[in-house]
Amino acid sequence: MKKRLFLKNNLIITCCLILINQSLLAQTIEDWYVNMPDFLNPTLSKQNRLELLEYHKAHQSNSTVNRIGNQAHLLALDSLNNRILVRNTPSSTFEMKAFKLGNNTTAIGIIRTICAPVCLSNIEFYDTAWNQIPLQFTVPKAIEWITKNDIPTDKVDIQWLKNSLGLSFISLSFSTEGQSIVAKNNTLEFLSDADRKIIAPYVTDKPISFKLKGRTWIREI
Repeated sequence: MKKRLFLKNNLIITCCLILINQSLLAQTIEDWYVNMPDFLNPTLSKQNRLELLEYHKAHQSNSTVNRIGNQAHLLALDSLNNRILVRNTPSSTFEMKAFKLGNNTTAIGIIRTICAPVCLSNIEFYDTAWNQIPLQFTVPKAIEWITKNDIPTDKVDIQWLKNSLGLSFISLSFSTEGQSIVAKNNTLEFLSDADRKIIAPYVTDKPISFKLKGRTWIREI
């Protein structure tokens, strides 16, 4: 009798876990965006976030008024690739995308970008219960955009060039398709006109892309 009861309880627990897992898998980027904790995006309340999506679906508007009285705009919503991009304020954006990690595990990436005036991003990853997870992504430094082989050392001091790019202003974005992060170097905008004129010919403006393989971000060539 006890054995039957034990097996019955185990079966009930297993079924509940399956249903919970299926429920989580059925969620979309819209669900995660609306229901995420407010501390992840304090500029917009849950009601603000819901309004943005509802207005968008009704083809009425892509904007709402945020908590500090500014207009927030829905810039992109891709339900197929589970990605959303919102301009929270005139100088900041919030981007979210869901990533599959295998074994039906989902990670939610969040990029916050502030342009004041040069754009700079930070990135974090969470599980679907909003616990931060160590899906480590290292933001590249500005010196990684230097085209080293093209620099005439008789005209440009390499160490001075590296020092000038020592403070990096890198903005990030999620790829519209696939599981990649794109990094853009904005550091030249921070330099004086004179320094920018000297350095610009030796710094590529091509973004750097990183693809998720397993739980590691691999730079794409």
